[in-house]
Amino acid sequence: MKRWLAALTLVAGLALAGAGDFMVLSFRGSEPPVEQIERYHPAGLILFPSNLKNDPVGLVHELRRRYPELLILIDQEGGPFYSFRPPGVPRFPTAMALAASGDVELVHSVGRAIGEEVAYLGANVDLAPVLDVNVNPRNPIIGFRSFGADPDGVIRYGLAFARGLEEAGVLWTAKHFPGHGDTQTDSHTGLPIVDKPLEQIEKVELAPFEAAVAAGVPLIMTAHIIYPALDPDYPATLSKKVLTGLLREKLGYENLIITDDMGMRAISDRWGAGEAAVRAVTAGADLVLVGRGGDTASEVYRALDEALKSGRISSERAATTRERLARARSRVSPPAPEPNWQALADLNLKAARAGVTWLSGELPIPGQGTLVIGPKISSLWGEEPSLAELAPRYLPGAHYLEIHPKPNGDEITAARERAGKFDRIVLGTYHWLGGLPEEMVWLYEALVESGKPVYVVSLGYPDDYTYLDPAPAGYLATYGYRAAQVRAALEALAGVYTPTGRLPVPVGPFPIGSGKGR
Repeated sequence: MKRWLAALTLVAGLALAGAGDFMVLSFRGSEPPVEQIERYHPAGLILFPSNLKNDPVGLVHELRRRYPELLILIDQEGGPFYSFRPPGVPRFPTAMALAASGDVELVHSVGRAIGEEVAYLGANVDLAPVLDVNVNPRNPIIGFRSFGADPDGVIRYGLAFARGLEEAGVLWTAKHFPGHGDTQTDSHTGLPIVDKPLEQIEKVELAPFEAAVAAGVPLIMTAHIIYPALDPDYPATLSKKVLTGLLREKLGYENLIITDDMGMRAISDRWGAGEAAVRAVTAGADLVLVGRGGDTASEVYRALDEALKSGRISSERAATTRERLARARSRVSPPAPEPNWQALADLNLKAARAGVTWLSGELPIPGQGTLVIGPKISSLWGEEPSLAELAPRYLPGAHYLEIHPKPNGDEITAARERAGKFDRIVLGTYHWLGGLPEEMVWLYEALVESGKPVYVVSLGYPDDYTYLDPAPAGYLATYGYRAAQVRAALEALAGVYTPTGRLPVPVGPFPIGSGKGR
């Protein structure tokens, strides 16, 4: 009898399997994409900030009502990747800032708070945490999205964050397998190759994912990266050696594998989105993320449909994905009540303060006689007030000057002239991807030439110190430029509290764990 029931279940799964079961689609606008859903019957939808401009909660709740089995995914990592960010919703610090706090319970609380935001919106899958070990300071896409350069730290804080998401009723995702922390190329624009020995990969890159598998991670997202030691021919997303041989068979992972966006040039320039989608599924992926709508979605659907009909993707393979989808859907919670926004805002400031790392110089400094120069960082990842804008409020008596993150010659000249009228300068610097812009270095050098002490507040990846010669009079790292982090930096300068953060990555002469104040 049991065999008969199992066979009947398998046959039912085979009969229902379709190309859409492997697809997670994006869409344009802020209206429910009913036509797309009815046409492709996707397993899920991914939400981007452009979808969440008008009535985001109403949109997502309507999707959940109409399509209760739909997985609704969102990037809500903390830091720049924060898709649900209307006014009043706290934007929590980056993973690296959380790790700098050294407080596992705080990280867990932030994970739960972000999960509460996601659950209130109505999304049921958060594409977080990032479990990449950022051992390359010039990494062009991960940087402060990582919990650091130490695998043990990434495991400790990453899994604490994940537990918080889980407690809020949100499925979490470990990304980007087998690791995106040592790349020189951004897979959005090219195909990265990480050529390092297998032993090193196992100790560094794979360790957090192995821990995530042991913790029961519901989804793992792949990386469009070639690791020659794992598979010299194909990026992980398309590699059966990596997805089936390593992740499924060696690490014992049994839940959903989702690809990164198949429209990224690391994949689309070489194989085309449709053929790549089929290769990903045959390699072992369950869900193909189509981050570009329209023709790309149609191309992927046609390719998957043809592969199912021809047997290139077997009916048994399709049934296995449907079983994994069913398990994931069984863990999904309904939309949650509105959070206590004030409590979340208080936690946001607490986390921002806990991460601020004081590496050199003396604190506090007086506001009187201080000129604060701060970059206005691009609003691409959400509008935030600059260090300069917030200076009068949180460093009383200070004057301020706002500049471009890559200041031109006129801005540098004007800043140099104003600097001469003050006793000390506070300069906000910023870079996330690649290195500190040379224009910001030129500004720093011009300010040093004024003869006034220059204190630096690094608002991005914390290694700006390594670009500055001579060394600044004082140096703080915030690991991000969200409003709470900018406020926390200014309050540290003003002596409101003593910053106690510790570096999760090495910075020039400062090893991991460096920081004054404790």
